[in-house]
Amino acid sequence: MIVNLPNILTGLRLLLAPVIVVLVLSHDLIWQMLGTLFFIIAALTDHLDGRLARKFNLVTAFGKFADPLADKLLTLSAFVTIVLREEFAGVATYLAVWVAIIAVREIGITVLRIWAVKQETPLITSMWGKAKTTTQLFTIIITLVLLNFRHFSRVVPESAAYYPGDKFLISIVHILFIICMLVTVVSGIIYITGSRYETRNST
Repeated sequence: MIVNLPNILTGLRLLLAPVIVVLVLSHDLIWQMLGTLFFIIAALTDHLDGRLARKFNLVTAFGKFADPLADKLLTLSAFVTIVLREEFAGVATYLAVWVAIIAVREIGITVLRIWAVKQETPLITSMWGKAKTTTQLFTIIITLVLLNFRHFSRVVPESAAYYPGDKFLISIVHILFIICMLVTVVSGIIYITGSRYETRNST
């Protein structure tokens, strides 16, 4: 059955991705904060849909295909949107490189997983995959929250004293992007080598 709660949550994540891009790129604080809220909601559905599908035996062919697609669309579109923000113009080139590396890993592993399923030798998911996803979501959420606070400190002058400054914002986000890229790459390497080892042992 295609229409079930896990698949609905996956579909919601697919629909929210472009909406989040538009909201985060808006110049209005309310819209930007709404974009951050929507991303957090979408991130929560990423955790819930797979868990519900396994717990209640609601795994479907659509879910297997759409769930990772929704994950990649959500995170990669958010990363690209952050790179396009004017606050990061000075380091946009560097951030774009880290995002490009993340995108190559994500797309490459997704293609490899599809191929492995067709060959009836599915790749084994490791804890590093979960660490990668958590790191990506954490990086995006923290960045969006900091951007919201930056805008808020300009709309509400009384809060400006609590804003650490643009240099801090850029430095923290740049470090988070680098860590995220490294975890993503390492998880990809472990994912491939570990799965090959498991496949050989199972034959």
